[in-house]
Amino acid sequence: MEKTELPGGWAREPKGDCEMSEKRSAAAVTMEGRIDRKTFRRFAMFDTFFVKKRWRSPALFALILSAFAAVCFMGRKTHEQAVLLGGVLLGVGLVLPLVWVGMYALSVSRQAKRMGLSADKTQYRVTLSPEKIHVEKGKETADFSWENIYRAWRRKGCIYLYVSPTRAFLLPDCEKTERAWALITSKLGGRA
Repeated sequence: MEKTELPGGWAREPKGDCEMSEKRSAAAVTMEGRIDRKTFRRFAMFDTFFVKKRWRSPALFALILSAFAAVCFMGRKTHEQAVLLGGVLLGVGLVLPLVWVGMYALSVSRQAKRMGLSADKTQYRVTLSPEKIHVEKGKETADFSWENIYRAWRRKGCIYLYVSPTRAFLLPDCEKTERAWALITSKLGGRA
């Protein structure tokens, strides 16, 4: 009896006269999502400021208040207390966005601590095959087609695989990272 190729990257190999066993093809890459606090913090900052572009509001706030402060400084010769008002506007315009970023970073650190993230604990398992992405978390499983994947980024120590604009799987670096990234870039093209 000879080996039979099946859809989805599966192959059946003969085992004795009539018994068949299923085995994954070599093209599939399985990676465990072992996420520590540092990886989670990096991802949260990347997701918020790069993917969702939430840096725009604080930057716009700082820019507007800085412009008002500049107007006040220009009127320092003709208006009393213009420098004081300009200094207050500039201070508020610069300090409030920095406080917002600092508070966000602190809340992310607290959330990572509450989640009990550790590199020793597997959060989920992701199998990348040429046909689809299969995710297992405990008894739950989900499949995603490559056509429906939003984007993927490779950053220091991790691949961020977004299955939608609001949902991502983190694949920390391991010995399979290069093969996984090669498969992701071949399937996503300009979205990776």
